[in-house]
This record gives sequence, structure tokens and C-alpha cells, in this order.
Amino acid sequence: MPVESETARQPLSTQRILHAAVGFADEHGVEALTMRKIADELGCGVMSLYNHVANKEEMLAGMVDLVAAEIVPPAVGGDWREAMRASAATAHDVLLTHHWAPAEWSLRMPGPARIRYMDALLHVLSEAGLSSELVYRGYHAVTMHIVGFTLQQIGYRRGLTGDLEDLAGAFLADLADDYPYMAAHVHAHLAGDGHGDEFGFVLDLILDGLDRANAGS
Repeated sequence: MPVESETARQPLSTQRILHAAVGFADEHGVEALTMRKIADELGCGVMSLYNHVANKEEMLAGMVDLVAAEIVPPAVGGDWREAMRASAATAHDVLLTHHWAPAEWSLRMPGPARIRYMDALLHVLSEAGLSSELVYRGYHAVTMHIVGFTLQQIGYRRGLTGDLEDLAGAFLADLADDYPYMAAHVHAHLAGDGHGDEFGFVLDLILDGLDRANAGS
């Protein structure tokens, strides 16, 4: 008689399913995710999952919310720009870790954890004394920067699968004469000119711009 595994003996729950799905997507990508594969990961029958998760779409929404729960929200009080910077940095790191999540972020209705995070951002911007219009626009600017920048960064990492110098050399050989400014930009990438934290640089432009716009209103 086969011995039941420890994994199979653990009670099934929504949270256990979602944690398994997040781990699977981190390793294999969200494209490979199926209910059957998560059932196999958990050592249970696939029909058992449907007692806790209605379908793959609901699973993906729950996975995104589980990722959102890892983000440290900004603290209210003190320097609002520092609070936003610190929170945005954790969001960037979390989304880089879960490389599939940025692409799913805007496709899913927010769950409880993500709503708490969104509300915290709006709370800090409002307490900073920004006008209601700047709170509205600033919230979108910050969140679009976090998700968009991270998504592009992940795309670059996936696209540059070969040697960067070889890829850049082929580009420069073909296009440098016609596109000198782009060629100079590629050379800067190759030289590693120490441009530093580009994510933080753009975020500072947004936050400082909000501050200046509010002072001028």
C-alpha cells in the first residue's frame, strides 16, 4: 500500500494553492501555469482545487494580490517623498522577483492587499498637501512608473539572451552611421558609465515635479 506524502496530507486551502501557484510561476513563467500542474505540485486531484479557486483567472488574480501583499506601503507622516521612494523601491524589488507579475498587474481586478497598498499611496499623497488633481495624477504617475519601468527592465533581461557586446557590436556596425545619437547611447551602455539607480532617478523626477507643481498652484 503506497504511503501518502506529507504534502498530500496537508489540508488544501486557497492560500496554499496560491502560494504554490506563485512559486510555480516564479520558476516556470505564468504561461506554463495550469490547474493540473498546480494540483500535481500539491499532490492532489485537480478537481480538489475547484473547491477553493473557481478557475485559472481567479487563481491569477489571487496570485497578483499575494505579490502585492509583499510590498511595504508608504508610512504616513514625516517626509512624504522619502516614504514614497522607500515604498516604490520595495514594489520594484518585489515585481522584479516575481517577473511574471507586472504583466498581470493591470489585467486583474485589485484584491484586498493591493487595495490596501493603493489606498496607502493615495493617503500619503493627500496628507502631503497636494491638490486633489495632483493626488490623482501623481498616483497614476508613480504606479505607472513602478509597473512600466519594471516590465521594460524584465523585457530587456529576457531579450538580451546573448552576449551584450556582440549584440551591440552588430547593431553599431549596421546603424551607427545613420543613427549617431543612438550609437552614442549604446556605447554608454557598454561603458557602464555609472548612471546609477535609473528607477530612483525617474521616480525623483515625478515626486519633485509634483512638489513644484503644488507650490506653483
